[in-house]
Amino acid sequence: MNIRLIVILCLLTNSPLAYSKNKVPEIDVYTLYSTNSPTEFGRSGIATYDLAREPLNGAMCQESANLHQADFERRKKLNKWNYKMRFWCEKGRFKE
Repeated sequence: MNIRLIVILCLLTNSPLAYSKNKVPEIDVYTLYSTNSPTEFGRSGIATYDLAREPLNGAMCQESANLHQADFERRKKLNKWNYKMRFWCEKGRFKE
C-alpha cells in the first residue's frame, strides 16, 4: 500500500496515529469488563475506550457491552450453556 494513502487515511479517520499528540484526559477514559467465564467470579478487561471525549467513549463502551451481552446470550441459548456472563463499563483505565 502506498505510504501517502496510509497517511491520508490516518488524517481522515480518528486514528491514534493521526492524533497521538492530543491525548485524551484520564477522566474521559472508559473500560469494558466481563465476568470470568465460566466461573462467574472475578473480572476481565476487554477493551479501553480512550480515543475521544467522555460522552463518546462512554457511549461506545456501553454499546459494546450491550452487543457483547446480546451475542453471549444468543450463543448461550444456541449451545445450551448453563452459566452466566455479564459485560459492563467503568470509568477509568483497567483495574484488577
